[in-house]
Amino acid sequence: MALGMVAGCSTRQNQAIGPTKLLPDAATSTAATPVMSAAGAQGGQVPFGQPVTLSVDKGSLSKITVTDGSGAAVPGSMSRGHTSWVSTDPIPAGTAWSWIAVPDSGPSIKGVTTSTPAAQMVRATANIGAGRVVGVAAPIIVNFGAKVINEAGVQNHLKVMIRPDGSTGAWKPAQGTWAWLPDNAPNSTAHFRTKVYWPANSEVRVALPLADLDWGNGTTGAQNLDWTFNIGRSQIVEANAKTHAIVIYRNGAKVVTYPASYGLDSQLNRNTRSGINIVTDKYQNIRMKSELFHYSLMEHWAVRINDNGEFIHANPETVQFQGKANVSHGCINLSTANAKAYFATAIYGDPVEVTGTRTKLSDSRTQLYDWALSWKQWTAMSAVH
Repeated sequence: MALGMVAGCSTRQNQAIGPTKLLPDAATSTAATPVMSAAGAQGGQVPFGQPVTLSVDKGSLSKITVTDGSGAAVPGSMSRGHTSWVSTDPIPAGTAWSWIAVPDSGPSIKGVTTSTPAAQMVRATANIGAGRVVGVAAPIIVNFGAKVINEAGVQNHLKVMIRPDGSTGAWKPAQGTWAWLPDNAPNSTAHFRTKVYWPANSEVRVALPLADLDWGNGTTGAQNLDWTFNIGRSQIVEANAKTHAIVIYRNGAKVVTYPASYGLDSQLNRNTRSGINIVTDKYQNIRMKSELFHYSLMEHWAVRINDNGEFIHANPETVQFQGKANVSHGCINLSTANAKAYFATAIYGDPVEVTGTRTKLSDSRTQLYDWALSWKQWTAMSAVH
């Protein structure tokens, strides 16, 4: 029975297949010469960034072993009829995979499948570092450093998993989705947000095989990213401009209420923006400037709750209004003692739920609005539906 091997990349399009000769096993040179065909092959190379399929043109296979350049086994699965094998993961750019196929009858067949090189390799970055402890509203933000044309193809391989903190049990998929936002346009940025807040005291693993994927036009990642971080205690700040106070809840229990003054109610451009804000940074001392309102002031114990210039910070000059009236330029003012106490407890990713104002958080590029959108709005920005 004449045997041959056909190798191809699994792609979204049906592409022309052309034969490329492989080397037969030297010990079985009397066997039919194996041939390989690659979907969209360029000089005998398969396109990188797609799973590889190896198929026998006649008969079936009893076994096939595929290894990468380091000799490690490449995971994959055999078809039901044992006529083909497909890799679990895509083949990276400029890679050679060696394989040995054993048909049900006849000699074994050896071959090498190589992939096309990348046009460019780009280093992506993420906002949460390995081992960091963050709040329950923290989004995962990946800046790709280039335009990702194949958003759906890339997103399908981005994994976010979760398990209880300190557990050695199995990882489970996090209940959330990626959305593609214009933070760094024209470069691509993807945010991962859960449907509801992260469970407190959890461990999160993010696995991004960016160097294995074709982002489009031959661009790929310079390296794969795989790391873990932790969700700390749950701390939620309820900030109601109508009651002129903030209330802090920790792990579901009310901890403290602080009198506050919000942005001036009568001027929309001075309103504190309503919506779910996220703590992003904090400063013991920071100079706040506004050309619009003509001020440059040194402020203290400042917790940034958005990228639009709004903070929760100390302001001794408004203490007489705190708990009674809203007079600020948009920030939430506390007394120095209360601001310092809150400052000590705030971490990146804590939600600050602002209500009671006429101005809402929007999808402006100057605002971190991940939680200001409904789940329906959020999932609409995913490339995978």
